[in-house]
Amino acid sequence: MNPFEDLLYYRRLKKLYKLEEPDYIFHFTIKPNIYGVLAAHSLGIRCSAMIAGLGHIYTQESLKNSLIRLMYKYALRYAEHVMVLNKSNFEVVEKYKIADRNKIVWLVGGEGVNLLKFPFLPLDNHDKPIFLMICRLLYEKGYAEYVATANSLKDMAEFRIMGPIDSHPTAVHREIVNADVASGAIKYIEYSPNVMDEIKQVDCIVLPSSYGEGLSRVLMEGLAMGRPIITTNIPGCRETVRESLNGFICKPKDAKDLQMACEKFLSLTFEQKVEMGRASRVLAEEVFDVNGVIDSYFDILHDRRI
Repeated sequence: MNPFEDLLYYRRLKKLYKLEEPDYIFHFTIKPNIYGVLAAHSLGIRCSAMIAGLGHIYTQESLKNSLIRLMYKYALRYAEHVMVLNKSNFEVVEKYKIADRNKIVWLVGGEGVNLLKFPFLPLDNHDKPIFLMICRLLYEKGYAEYVATANSLKDMAEFRIMGPIDSHPTAVHREIVNADVASGAIKYIEYSPNVMDEIKQVDCIVLPSSYGEGLSRVLMEGLAMGRPIITTNIPGCRETVRESLNGFICKPKDAKDLQMACEKFLSLTFEQKVEMGRASRVLAEEVFDVNGVIDSYFDILHDRRI
């Protein structure tokens, strides 16, 4: 939002690239994708750009988003490849001609998950099943829908939410979170040094996002650890669920539909929940193994046909 700061950022990147003299640069997120690619091009350094998620840039019209689209289109002409994490983003990049079609690389496994770091851990048979939502506390991540579901089902299950209070315009205020905790609807965990410890305690990972994700890392980590998934039918989330096999998909911005999905999960026997967890792990191994993603990076580095 500040052209002067962005110019300084561009110059800092250019100075860094001169100092490090890299053979290849992979850029990630909006500012590096724009200014980093331009800096690399000015120095004759090969590079690619990763678009983790297009978010509001192409779903909401504003002067700022129009400017970002123009800058993306200009800068990414100098990237050798433009990597995307889901089919929807692939189609948007192609439709708006952000990059030539032959430059676009769709990483089907997203950014991948380290299956050794996030090992399969069988479910425990809790008397009261535990749901966990991990995210920045934003309304567009489905906070209100999750709390509404928790209020309706708190006698049947425990609803946990973990993530920081954010300064984003759609952030949930701390007073709201405190009130929801006081009502008994949710248990709030602001920070944990080890996400794996939190995931292994619960029965199901929930992310009712209405925001265009790249490919949700939280959901991939839940899959790897053998947790059933409940999420919304949006790009970056729906890819992690095979309906009724390893979880359930619900409509975005629909608390009732989210509640119905949670009720479906609660109606399962423990053995059925265990089978869902195993199916999640299989999906992680088949699609989201980080080693497959690393292979794609090496293909790019060595200029092999993608």
